[in-house]
Amino acid sequence: MSQENMEVALEIMDGLGQRNAEKLIALADPEVEWHSFFAIGESGAYRGYDGTRRYMRDLGEAFDIGVVEGDDALRIGDVIVLVGRIRYRGHTSGVESDAPAGWMLKFRRDKLLRFRAFHDPEQALEAVGLSE
Repeated sequence: MSQENMEVALEIMDGLGQRNAEKLIALADPEVEWHSFFAIGESGAYRGYDGTRRYMRDLGEAFDIGVVEGDDALRIGDVIVLVGRIRYRGHTSGVESDAPAGWMLKFRRDKLLRFRAFHDPEQALEAVGLSE
């Protein structure tokens, strides 16, 4: 895996913050899977390009903002693990929150294949076998 995938991972996080489905689709494999703790539909999983659009639409309906602040990144083969914080505000409630989070992004041929978000950054490390 190339350093380029690290840059793509950061672009994906930016696209998520913007809720820019078309940007995410350009960076993703046709079989992409999104697993998010914010996901509203499909039991927390969205699949393919249509699923990407649904995921962004669902996030937009639930949250006014969603800003990712990365603290650290780790590359393991075709997987990138990011840890940091996420800031968001509920669309209906207007309640703002700031919470630690972790993300695991798996690539295939330089395209995002699987995205998983975790409430606890340690869970992202555990997902790739790096727990303490």
